Amino acid sequence: MAKSAVSDASASKAKKPAAAPVGPAPVYQQMPAGAPFFELSRLMVVGIDSAAGRLIQKAQSAPNGSWPDAWSIIAPGAWIIMTAGLTKDGRVAVVGQPSGTTNLSFISEDANQVGPIDKWNPPVGIGAPPGAASYQKLTMANDADGRIEIFLTDNQGRIWWIYQNPDQIVQVQKTITPPGSSTPIVVTVDQLVPPAKPWSDWQQLTGQLVAVTAIRQGDGRIALFGINSGLHLYRCQQAKPQALKVADWTGWVQIDTTQTSGFTEMAPVIGPLGATNLFALTQSGQVLHTRQRPAGSDSWTQWATTGYSRVPKYTLAAGIQGDGDIVLVSSDQQRVHEFNAQWDAYTQNWSGWRDFANSLYATRLTLNYNADGRLALFSLIAMPDGTNGLWTLNQMAIDSSEWEYAWINLTTDNLKQIVVVRDLTPPV
Repeated sequence: MAKSAVSDASASKAKKPAAAPVGPAPVYQQMPAGAPFFELSRLMVVGIDSAAGRLIQKAQSAPNGSWPDAWSIIAPGAWIIMTAGLTKDGRVAVVGQPSGTTNLSFISEDANQVGPIDKWNPPVGIGAPPGAASYQKLTMANDADGRIEIFLTDNQGRIWWIYQNPDQIVQVQKTITPPGSSTPIVVTVDQLVPPAKPWSDWQQLTGQLVAVTAIRQGDGRIALFGINSGLHLYRCQQAKPQALKVADWTGWVQIDTTQTSGFTEMAPVIGPLGATNLFALTQSGQVLHTRQRPAGSDSWTQWATTGYSRVPKYTLAAGIQGDGDIVLVSSDQQRVHEFNAQWDAYTQNWSGWRDFANSLYATRLTLNYNADGRLALFSLIAMPDGTNGLWTLNQMAIDSSEWEYAWINLTTDNLKQIVVVRDLTPPV
């Protein structure tokens, strides 16, 4: 039996090399087995605490570094719900709802980080969708230009969208001296400048959902996946890379079937071939898989299984290692954690579900990779006091079937919500 910290670890597999993403937008390259990987990044957990509703963070001290004991406050006051992602230049960005208002605020890391203490820009209000009284889910993604786009579902199940406005092209006059001449001339040139209004207005997308998840696809367009109150699963995507109005989106396509029944969780991820892959958890506790074919298209494969689970699962996470290979992690109703690694994206060959850890209580799982490409698993465990504790452990190496045995405790309680991001601008 694997050791429990309130969580656990141990397992085995063998694997083929696949492809490697570089930077915040994946660039797919063949990567030889055993090739070293490094990305200038560190993992950061953004959260809301249960006791005071504080917006807090805890981050690795350096790329692949240790975790500090204390959590740091991002912004003053109490907060109700949030999500996190990255700015165009790789800084951590947070969008949240302060207590006492439906207006949302945008916060980003200060671009001038010096020393070990994180600095954050003051919250900037981005307003609220008309008529929204509360929010069920917030999600964000970077578009083809790297701009942040935010999506949410409100208390009525309506789907709302806001984005950072694109830079504007203005004409400016410049004085130059042509080669071979001593006489200056004035020329008019196009120049990109920041928009007069940083954020768009809130726009309502079609449909009604209780949960929505956004992901930047391999071609830069954003895709949305959502589940409604009837547990039906839907997808849509931007029809063009720079989508600025509702008409720039495809319609919602319902993708559950009578055979799959309803879905309770969804986990999209970009695979090593550049295609969007969607893993989803059925009501009966099985993980199913569908993907774009070819990459970047609106054509998808039929549902497939990556391996049958004798004990139904209740939570699911999907992630990529530094080399781009997909790994799934789940927990079943006996609270045993399993991983399933994709060995070959061309043939869709998988390791099959393998037990490697457990927890004493129910958990929510999150995957992201370290600066050296190894996956890190985060387990947000529901504690007896009604709050959540957080533990993490790492893969032993890229493509390894081994995981560290001892969990690292980031807090034993007092968490309400978390999002894990890779900060691409760690302090120096």
